[in-house]
Amino acid sequence: MSPDESSADWFHEEYKGVSRLGLKLRRHLHSERSEYQKIDVYDTEFFGRVLTLDGLIMFSERDEFVYHEMLVHVPLLSQPAPRDVLIIGGGDCGCAREVLKHPSIERVVQCDIDERVTRVCEEYFEWTARVARDSRCELLFADGIEFVGEHENSFDLVIVDSTDPIGPAVGLFHRDFYTKVRRALKPGGVVCAQSESPHWDPPLVGRIRAELSAVFPKTAAYLGHIPTYPSGTWSWSYASVDRAHDDEFDEKRAAMIDATTVYYNRELQTASFALPNFVREALEGKNRFARFGPQ
Repeated sequence: MSPDESSADWFHEEYKGVSRLGLKLRRHLHSERSEYQKIDVYDTEFFGRVLTLDGLIMFSERDEFVYHEMLVHVPLLSQPAPRDVLIIGGGDCGCAREVLKHPSIERVVQCDIDERVTRVCEEYFEWTARVARDSRCELLFADGIEFVGEHENSFDLVIVDSTDPIGPAVGLFHRDFYTKVRRALKPGGVVCAQSESPHWDPPLVGRIRAELSAVFPKTAAYLGHIPTYPSGTWSWSYASVDRAHDDEFDEKRAAMIDATTVYYNRELQTASFALPNFVREALEGKNRFARFGPQ
């Protein structure tokens, strides 16, 4: 649901026309329409400040750590000494914040198509401005698909921190894009991407796996729990040409990261890849919930 359709005291996100999440508001802090999307920031009673794009919740202060920590630390800790990271999307800099916790990192390039997202977040979320000042971090405002296609053999990790596959993010879920990512990775490199809710959209989860698997021989999915996302259960996808998610684990660096995180810990490095049966089915292109209606 559009923020304009919310009552004065509540924000409602409507999902697929069949479900709503309501957040009680303190204030509507910011609203604007950029070249690409509508950007809003709310101050809520329970979840703190919330960023929405086109009426959909991107993150809240109360639970953003789940998404950012799991998208970043799982792939980085599967690599011995990652140095160069590309983040496609991620305009709020939450992923960059987590990447910069790793001492081996020398360069983080964040490429988001909409500069206004970053500028708004600099005003309302303290970590965005802090990350933007870090000398290791380069903020680019450009088409991520074009950028990754121009940089072969350049990155140890590519993080796809995208919105849902609508609007400017549609191209980030196709094998043509993943083929460009493969070329951009160094030997032993990894790509990790958010891959939607297996409860709400099993067919999409299956399509993402199929597109990734067509390009990368080694793929795996893992789960985490984010209260403000549809169903509360979210998935991420790990893929590589030559490095499985459990080939290597930097225990010493993980212990250091553990001391800085709210959700991620060393046990989750393995446990998050243990999947319920219906998720395994979704990854194979099956939909146990098809009888309940269109997904």
